[in-house]
Amino acid sequence: MARFTVSEVRLSPRAARAESHLEGKQQRKLNWWIARLKLDPFAGDQIPKARIPTSLARRSGLPGQLANAWRFELPLAFRGIYTVSGHPGSGVVVIILEILTHKEYERLFGYR
Repeated sequence: MARFTVSEVRLSPRAARAESHLEGKQQRKLNWWIARLKLDPFAGDQIPKARIPTSLARRSGLPGQLANAWRFELPLAFRGIYTVSGHPGSGVVVIILEILTHKEYERLFGYR
C-alpha cells in the first residue's frame, strides 16, 4: 500500500504533446501507468539525483531544480519521466514531465 494518497497525475505541456503522437498500445500503457501512479507514486524506477539533468525542470516549465525524478517504460522503446511533489492543501501531485524515445532518453541523461 502506498504511503501517500495522490491527489492528481498531470501531464506537462511537453508530455501532452508527445502523448498525442503515441500509438494505441503506448496510449493504453500510459493510461495504465497513470492509474498505477495514482495508487503508488513511487511505482517507477527512481533516477539517482546525480543523474537528473538540470535542463529537465526547465524543459518541462518548472521553476528550479527537480528534487526527484522517476521513469517508466512504454511499448516500442519509449520512456516516461515523472516527478512527485507535495503541495500544501492539495496533497501529493505526480507530474509526467516527458514521454520520449529510448534514444532521446539516453541523450537527455548523457548515456550516449
